[in-house]
Order: sequence, then C-alpha cells, then structure tokens
Amino acid sequence: MQLGRKIRDLRLLRGMTVQRLADASGLSKGFVSQVENGHTSPSLESLHHLAAALDTPAAWLVLDEPPAARVVRAHERATRPDATMVEVIAASRGAQLELLTVELPIGGRMETAARLGEECVLCLEGSIVLERNGERLEMGVGDACHFDSRHGLALANADGAVARVMIARTPASPNGVNGRVASANGHSNGGVDSPAA
Repeated sequence: MQLGRKIRDLRLLRGMTVQRLADASGLSKGFVSQVENGHTSPSLESLHHLAAALDTPAAWLVLDEPPAARVVRAHERATRPDATMVEVIAASRGAQLELLTVELPIGGRMETAARLGEECVLCLEGSIVLERNGERLEMGVGDACHFDSRHGLALANADGAVARVMIARTPASPNGVNGRVASANGHSNGGVDSPAA
C-alpha cells in the first residue's frame, strides 16, 4: 500500500478531516491532501509530524505490507526436542504474537523468565496455580489471566491429572521455545523462556 493511502486510511479510522490532520501536524491542508493522493512525498520531518498527529510510529507508515496469513499445520508445529509438552501453535519469524500450548504432568511446574511484553494464560484442562510477582492465582478450566511479563511467571499443576494451558504472548520469542518445565520429581524437561538451570 502506498504511503498516501496509509495516511488517508489511518486518518479516516481516527475520524479526522484533512483540515484536522493538517492542524494537528502543523502542515498545510493542501500539502496533506497532496501526500494522501500520491502527488508528493513528505520529508522525513513532515512524515514524523504526520505520524505523531495520527498517533502511530512513523516506521509503520513506510513499512511494506505484512506477509499473507500463514496456516501452521498440526504436524508442522515446533516443539522442544526434549520436551513434547511445550508446543508452538503459531509464530512466525519477526512476528509480534506467539501462541503456545503447555502440558503439565501431575506435579509439573513451568517457569518463564521476565521479559518485556504481555502474556495471557488460558487453562484448557485440569487446574493450575499461576505465580508471579508475589501473587498466587488458582485457575481452572476456562479461566484466563492477562498480565505484564516483566516479572516472569511460574505455572504449577494443582490437580491430580494432567493440566494443559494456552499462552499467548507478545512479542514472540526471538529464539523460539526455550527454558524449562520441571516434572513432579524436579527434573528439568525444557519449557518456555527460562534461564538455563
């Protein structure tokens, strides 16, 4: 998509007129209209003014179109070679979102390291205890918890049966699945984002 069209689409999404965008960016209405129609290109400084007025990063305005949607087939999913209990459901190199499933055996525990971003944990089967930053939250089937990832977390199977959770997090891990999941006997079996033991 061309720059002008992106600016126009974002302006309309924000409910702004050309005049309002011009006023907010400190540029003339005619100049904004010419940029939107592809008749002129803004300088780097003007681009930053337009981006600020539209409350978006300037880089977003000039980035290429995102790649097409990608289906990850069940047999293509990444898992740890030493721990089939952690599976990457969907993630692409450079993606901002990652979706994982984790299967915790009876007495199993998983820890993730602190990271910049957000996470959401959804309990799919069994029950778990989620611990983070001094909090201890009990979760059953269908319960979800959304939080800032700067403190890391620990998940423990709180039931007499296998527990499964789905974790959505952003940004995606640059190195894929790593870390550790401890079994009931305390042995490390691989996991998500924990520092090496």
